Amino acid sequence: MISARESAIARFFSGLILLIICVPMLTPALASARQTATYIAKLNTSALQPGQTAVAAVVFDVLPGYHAQSHQPLSAYLIKFEISADPNPAIDFLDPIYPSAQIVNSPALGQQSVYTGEVIVYLPFRVKPDAAPGDATLSGKITWQACNDQVCFQPQFKKPFSIATKIVSAETPIIPTDATIFSGFDPRIFSQGAVQSANTPGPVSTATTVDFFGLTFSLGASNIWLALVVALAVGVLFNLMPCVLPVLPLKAIGFFEVSRQNRARCLLLGVVFSLGIVAVFAALAILIVALRSTLHFSWGEQFKYGWFIWTIVAILLVMAAGMLGLFEIVLPNKIYELTPSHQSAWGNFVFGMLAAILSTPCTAPMFAGLLAWATAQPLALGVAVVMAVGVGMALPYLLLSAIPELARRVPRTGPWSLVLKQMMGFLLIAVAVYFAGGRLASSKEFFWAVFTVVAAAMLFLVVRTFQLSHSVKPVVASIISSLIVTAVALALTLRLLGGLEWKPYSQQAFSQARATGRPVLVEFTANWCGNCLALEASVYHDKKTAQAIHDHSVILLRADLTSENAAGWPVVNQLNPGGGIPLTAIYPPNSDEPIKLTSLYTTQNLLDALDRASGAKG
Repeated sequence: MISARESAIARFFSGLILLIICVPMLTPALASARQTATYIAKLNTSALQPGQTAVAAVVFDVLPGYHAQSHQPLSAYLIKFEISADPNPAIDFLDPIYPSAQIVNSPALGQQSVYTGEVIVYLPFRVKPDAAPGDATLSGKITWQACNDQVCFQPQFKKPFSIATKIVSAETPIIPTDATIFSGFDPRIFSQGAVQSANTPGPVSTATTVDFFGLTFSLGASNIWLALVVALAVGVLFNLMPCVLPVLPLKAIGFFEVSRQNRARCLLLGVVFSLGIVAVFAALAILIVALRSTLHFSWGEQFKYGWFIWTIVAILLVMAAGMLGLFEIVLPNKIYELTPSHQSAWGNFVFGMLAAILSTPCTAPMFAGLLAWATAQPLALGVAVVMAVGVGMALPYLLLSAIPELARRVPRTGPWSLVLKQMMGFLLIAVAVYFAGGRLASSKEFFWAVFTVVAAAMLFLVVRTFQLSHSVKPVVASIISSLIVTAVALALTLRLLGGLEWKPYSQQAFSQARATGRPVLVEFTANWCGNCLALEASVYHDKKTAQAIHDHSVILLRADLTSENAAGWPVVNQLNPGGGIPLTAIYPPNSDEPIKLTSLYTTQNLLDALDRASGAKG
């Protein structure tokens, strides 16, 4: 039975972990608060009359040192400046009239079509003849992306503007206003302008295609149960992703400890662990599905923020210290008592949350289509579908906790159980070094540090085996297994440090590559992305891949998204609305629409895409 003390500690730590999760997710919203422009909206008359034509103006002032992408940017992946009017029952809006843009060049971003200084966009409209007199509000949204000479910043999506006015009778006099602002407006537009489609919306389809390991599902509003089944299956497969690998040995230790309890206790802690996973998915579902239009947060992107990485590193190191027994040596017993335990309810809840957090950078693209479908549904349904992914991820652990016989096969007591626990501590240190090194180093040289930890762990295992065993077989087995693990780690390190020759991605490099008329492959990756590293170690080191790239004269660009300010993030958000990497975009010579490969894929998938991009296959 869970004690009151355990319950209180569980509430404290679950609240703390949720705070750790949510605050970095709010960082994109805080970062987007960088002021790059100001704007106001004006009306050209003091009031409106039924049947009248009039015009609103959005006066957009780009601050010195910045520029905004124009309504027609030169790259399809830069966010265009756009104004849209909100539907109004008394008004028929015409299409906005945008000013001419400037063409500028910068060494870092290349050629761009931009707005600078004061920008005036006109929004002409007609008041309907049957419009009722009274107060009226004209409102709409502005979307823009600001840049300086070095980098483009987080796009600002659908920022609101409004104009308060009133509709008066035809006999009531009205007067022109703000003549200077409206001096550039040509009223002849009313004889040729088309009514903006925002006031005559057609049926909107919420159907979404979800690609799921070669199977394609078309999810619409009518097949909710299929969406839930797919969500559960996706969640189960999350446990196979490289990022979740550290959780597996953690739970091996947990099942070992829980095996000393009875079946009911084991099942209870399995439920608590599962609830920790589902709680994280619930929090992220609200942020992604309910608040995406406000925060513009994508699944897995929290790992691009430095202090989130350092928080995870700190948690892993504290857990590793506990497993290695350091708390017992250098810290008071009261501190040691707070170390998360696999035998406690709150410890399992924390471990469940950690499993879900670690899954996000690897699993983001796997259910981008599912997220896109969820965001188009009613709030409760969208959140439920995303939470179903969490339920699917938790399901294997729940089943294992219900069958403790598997855990009971592990030795329960003695020095060997301590060695196993210490080896798991070394594994956590390796994972912490991986995240920390990936943040500190721009290249993959930090894998030597990870390899060093693995080699030290294997040496520790051999030494402890010599100390504990009086038989030759365990010693020989530990030496052989340690040599194998060390050799595999060395081979993987060497493999990740070699391979194909990539050019760093930038807008200028991309434009120059496209101008050659050759296929262009852009790989979006990050040091913290486990799936990205898996692809680099497998697909991009395959001889068939190298041969195909040579045969098709493919230009390779690598967009490193380790940092939150990386130039490739706006492109990822444009290409993959569900968010997440790995993402590979292959651009055919005569098309602006890339062939996209998301999440994990095989060498054959890449070869087929290269053939299509080069026109070798239809």
